[in-house]
Amino acid sequence: MNTTRRPGRHRPPGKPNPIAELAVLARESAQPAMKGAAILAATGGLVSTLAPPAAAESNVTASAPAATGPKSAERPTTVVVPARPALTSIGFTPTKPVKQVPPAKVITDVHLEKERQAARDTAELEREAQQRASRDRERRSLSSTPSATVATAPSAPSAAVGGRSAYNWGSAGQCTWGVLNKWYQSEGYYPGGWTGNALVWAERAAGAGYTVSGTPRTRSILVLQPGVYGSSSAGHLGWVTAVNGDQVTIIEMNALAGPFNYNTRTLTDISGMKYIYAP
Repeated sequence: MNTTRRPGRHRPPGKPNPIAELAVLARESAQPAMKGAAILAATGGLVSTLAPPAAAESNVTASAPAATGPKSAERPTTVVVPARPALTSIGFTPTKPVKQVPPAKVITDVHLEKERQAARDTAELEREAQQRASRDRERRSLSSTPSATVATAPSAPSAAVGGRSAYNWGSAGQCTWGVLNKWYQSEGYYPGGWTGNALVWAERAAGAGYTVSGTPRTRSILVLQPGVYGSSSAGHLGWVTAVNGDQVTIIEMNALAGPFNYNTRTLTDISGMKYIYAP
């Protein structure tokens, strides 16, 4: 009996099973005696034969290649190979899609915002305290002048606190507006509780609760009656900055320098002059 030997691998009788061959190749590739290059080439050939198209989701149907030689007319063998189980059996793991993480939400720290607001409030309080300290220094500076001796003499009555205003209610550019502005710069508020021309300020300020005296004193409003030192028929006003005996130094608006402008004069205290004391 003549036996025809064909080159290549010898298989046992029956239909070839590509899955079984892949498993055998995978086991043999782990043995040190096998040649890695040959196993890799054979495995790659089988995988490329069994691999489905990129878009395939179901089983793959493959036809066996046509044989050469005397049996070329034999009927092709059809092999149905599951796409994913076949690749998984030799260690192939499909890549999982990356999960998209939504951006983190910005959360307002309520406690931090409260701390910032408290810091702003503290800064505002410090600013007001600095302004008060500045006014106190100015008062001490005025009290340290030689005129302070006359101002604090026993003959000068203590000053009472009267009414207050939220704004400068004098006529803009006139002596009334000028002395109210100087009072505010010294004391930090506007006096109030009366109205009228300069000649009635002494009696009306007394009615509003303020101390009015004929003795000159720093930090006071000088009220000049009409005709005294050139005052008009409406009277005139000045802010007292210094006193030296009977010499009274004032700063005034709408006098020698005209409306909206200040000038300084030193006058001798005479009849027709009254003083509204700041507390």
